[in-house]
Amino acid sequence: MEAWQWLLAVLAGLSAVFVIGSNIWAIFDVLREDRLDQTRRVIWVLLLFVMPLFGVVVWLYAKPRLNGLGSRLRLRKTL
Repeated sequence: MEAWQWLLAVLAGLSAVFVIGSNIWAIFDVLREDRLDQTRRVIWVLLLFVMPLFGVVVWLYAKPRLNGLGSRLRLRKTL
């Protein structure tokens, strides 16, 4: 293998570790969330298994909204 092929293999491995690690973190975060009922937890975990990276991004977007605060209220508080 040439050097650029090794570099691509290392980058692919690092990105796979990142996706798997973020998915594991999101699954534990969903399971620790006490504002979700059991059905919604199962749906979130299934979403994370089916679409790993997209599911993590959606969870990071939806988690603050569980508090009942919309993004506009949060923005007004910071300004």
